[in-house]
Amino acid sequence: MEKLEYVIEDSTIAEILGIQNFSNEESAVLELIKNAYDAQAANVIVIISKDQIVVEDDGVGMNRQKILDAWMHIGKSDKEYIMGKGESARVLAGSKGVGRFAIARLGARACVLSKMDGQDGVLWKTDWNTNTLETYQALEKSGTRIEIENLRDNWTESRVRNLRDFLSRTYNDDKMQIQVEYKRNRQNVTKYFDKIQLGINCVSIIRLHYSADSQTLVCDIESDEFKEEAKIHCPGINLEAQKIEINMTDELADIKEEVSEGAADEEWKELLTSVGDFTAEMYFSLKNPSAIDAEKFYYKYRILEKRLDAGVILYRNAFSISSYEGKKDWLGFGKRSRLSSVAASHRTIAWRVRENQITGKVMIDKKENAGLVDLMNRQGLVDNDIYKLFVSIIISGIACFERYRQKIIRSIAESNKPKQKKSLRIIDEVIETPEILTKYSMFEVKQLADALKIMNLENKTGRKQIDETEKKYRYDIRLLNTLATSGLKATSIAHEMYNSRNSIDENIDYIIKALKRYELWDIVNDIENRKFIHRDVPALLQKNQKINRKMITFMDTMLAESEKEQFLPENIVMQELFEDIKSSWERDYSWIDIQLCMEEGLEFKSARDIFRVIFDNLILNSIQQNDAESELKIAISVRKKGDYIQIIYADNGRGLPAKYRPEPMRILEVHETSRKRGHGIGMWIVNNTIINTGGEITKIEGQDGFKIEFVIGEKI
Repeated sequence: MEKLEYVIEDSTIAEILGIQNFSNEESAVLELIKNAYDAQAANVIVIISKDQIVVEDDGVGMNRQKILDAWMHIGKSDKEYIMGKGESARVLAGSKGVGRFAIARLGARACVLSKMDGQDGVLWKTDWNTNTLETYQALEKSGTRIEIENLRDNWTESRVRNLRDFLSRTYNDDKMQIQVEYKRNRQNVTKYFDKIQLGINCVSIIRLHYSADSQTLVCDIESDEFKEEAKIHCPGINLEAQKIEINMTDELADIKEEVSEGAADEEWKELLTSVGDFTAEMYFSLKNPSAIDAEKFYYKYRILEKRLDAGVILYRNAFSISSYEGKKDWLGFGKRSRLSSVAASHRTIAWRVRENQITGKVMIDKKENAGLVDLMNRQGLVDNDIYKLFVSIIISGIACFERYRQKIIRSIAESNKPKQKKSLRIIDEVIETPEILTKYSMFEVKQLADALKIMNLENKTGRKQIDETEKKYRYDIRLLNTLATSGLKATSIAHEMYNSRNSIDENIDYIIKALKRYELWDIVNDIENRKFIHRDVPALLQKNQKINRKMITFMDTMLAESEKEQFLPENIVMQELFEDIKSSWERDYSWIDIQLCMEEGLEFKSARDIFRVIFDNLILNSIQQNDAESELKIAISVRKKGDYIQIIYADNGRGLPAKYRPEPMRILEVHETSRKRGHGIGMWIVNNTIINTGGEITKIEGQDGFKIEFVIGEKI
């Protein structure tokens, strides 16, 4: 047997691992800087001219043996996890053994001069067809100098400036000083995220810490977004700080099947543990809020002196991972905000932070987060289960901040609603008697000017509020149009099937009578012929009859609930309405028991559809959250309270999923669901309907069963 080895041309290796492997010139320069960092350099200088790039460091250098055994051995890396001890310790950036081919991306010819302490220096040359190595005595100190010629890019001042900015974002350590020189102008590269200050760089800082052992995420928020006056409108909310701890096993339960189909609970926890500990620090600020918004919501800052806008950067120890250096929206902020494009003041829909409102850094470790695997070309990460979980954990932390901030904005908007003002007397006088202007003193003229200014501001505010209202309801209308269209389709089908209603209801009885007439009923009823489910004719007929009756119920419900009378305002006798709701649900679901408690003869002016929408969704939610065919008790208490109807709805089921128990009001946001195929719209519809009557939901509990308290107003 003859042993064979691949033979690859040097120029082909340079093309594949160098020119094609690095997406841009900046990432190639970064790779050479990483090599200097791993060589324990305290300083590295990148000198760029029209014809040459020089990368020089004062690291440990290389000798002849190192060149032969490591430099010339493709895919081999002798780099461990960490080098050094204490404060000088460095987690090494390299591991693939191909980083040196970044030189090929930058130029067609190169030489490497290197020296280790107490040893002869070496000179390695290449044109990517031929490589040579010789002893080089001229070097005095340890370190490495790479000289690259026949450059593949035209390095202009603008391009060099882009390189400095790129290195500023991608290097996140202070153990090595980086300098870039162009036309004899040498500048230090400083860390982009360095000494962040509230009110100068951002208005809120969101610190995340994920503990893999306990599967918990701590979200620590520090904020200076709002003026002191805002506190009056936000009782019970700390506007400067908030700390939230989330159990990620519960929080991400709804994506369990999507990420790891068929995983048992222990396997799910093991996967969450495999992500490893990590931290993140995000910086939030609005981009150019209007003067009207700043005044309305008590924003402390309109323009930040040095606002951060680099996107979110993923660092593995000292350096960022390529393709995650801020340009790519790898956390999907854009997609999230497009799905929920409402302002934070929207009363029923969750606000999502925009891509241009947040920047920051996520820090992972080479060893601790080994499941986050680099692509072979080091231009990104493998999109595996652990990566998907990693992103979901970060987004859960961002969602904590979104809920915290929206709670503040909603409180301010609700408390600070514009109130009707009396007409300014001086303007009324001028409108009634224009000639009075000629008799006004300078003081009165000034009063008139001030009044007109106030009126002008009110007009602008009014136009702004109209625009905001349109934006708020645009999303609501889209959702409701989708649901209405589905309902219309279902109603159309129900109308078509209604003509066959009698056949659907009676066909099974006719089939049984026919089998008896032809003396086949006793045969199909024989125990021997009923052993297998698919041959058990009586059981199949019985099952079919059950399904048919559900179809008839569906038709009757669809046609009854779409009747015009349901939408007309009237004095409704509450007992009659709720008895009707109770009987229709208990008829369709024999395993539920609805108990009603209300004053006899209680009436309330409203429309029946409002109550049906609310209670159909609540009862359906109770049924879906609990095991089918097991007894479910529902209690509904109704009483009059001033101009409102006060209602308490409770069931004895499982209660809220664990992830919603710390913040029960979350279930009211659109698309919040813990069921795999749930749409998360039911409770949003309940909340929206209640708010549109002038009422509100006052309390939700979900520990022992589910309980919700709310009031319904008279608006229709």
